[in-house]
Amino acid sequence: MDKEVVVFASILGVIIIAIAAIIELNIPIPIVLAAIVIVIVLITLFPSFIEFKEYERGVVFRLGKFNRIVGPGLCIIFSSFESYVLIDLRTQTIDVEPQVVITQDEIKLKLDAVVFIKIIDPKKAVIEIKDYRKAITEFIKAEIRNLIGNMILANVLAQTDVINDKLNTALGKISSKWGVNSERVEIQSIELPPELIEAMRRRKEAVEYKGRTETEAEAIQLKLDIMDKAARKMSDNTLAYLYLDALKTISDGKSNKIIFPLEFSHLASMLSGKIPQNKGDENKINYDQLIKEFLNNYKEKKKEVIEEEDKEKSESK
Repeated sequence: MDKEVVVFASILGVIIIAIAAIIELNIPIPIVLAAIVIVIVLITLFPSFIEFKEYERGVVFRLGKFNRIVGPGLCIIFSSFESYVLIDLRTQTIDVEPQVVITQDEIKLKLDAVVFIKIIDPKKAVIEIKDYRKAITEFIKAEIRNLIGNMILANVLAQTDVINDKLNTALGKISSKWGVNSERVEIQSIELPPELIEAMRRRKEAVEYKGRTETEAEAIQLKLDIMDKAARKMSDNTLAYLYLDALKTISDGKSNKIIFPLEFSHLASMLSGKIPQNKGDENKINYDQLIKEFLNNYKEKKKEVIEEEDKEKSESK
């Protein structure tokens, strides 16, 4: 637009000068008109000097037809009857916006992809396709729908590299006709439905819980096996002592109420008759004393329980 203004101003200036020359210098009109035409032609044909960087090329059209490719460096363009399209030869990225696709097992996914391309033939990139970036975007979106539609979810998540290779191969076959080289296609993200993510989380928790339960069960089984082996080697006297010692510990506790599994007085009398007593050795276990202490504790606890029950009954009345 600036050049058009300059050309118009220059032509207008030449006309004004020509009129002044005719009036002041009495120059014949045909000569003046011829001079005006020559000047106008020169002004119109005056070329433009365009600088193209190392990674830029210009596809030049003359009167609407392809003429040449220019660049890099300083190039001459006759803008009065020539035009050019600037092409960037550097690697370009095309971000394919996320789209919803449906897998073969009817799971909705949202996929986001990115494409890396490079123009290798500026002429084809301008003449063969109107907008190569938009065309590549739409092509990749269509290919993603076709590929994912023939795969189940598990394969989609496990074979992203395979999907990338297939997309890149398919794009390479068609982009070469547009003068574009497909360098790489990558699936950037795969977004699963929220309800599927929740289901997968619950399944993972269930698997972990099952694993913990199995481990605990194995530990208990191992413990029981060890106890069983140890118990087989113990005498009746030793087992009786361990049982009584455990009951004594329970009776010495802080609990007000104790539920006893057997009638302890009968049990104590029975065991007292079967367990031999140790005499003359203070370091050995005195089973008779142990039984007496246990019976005393038992009686005291039982008395406390009865008194507490009577108290509760009187308060309720």
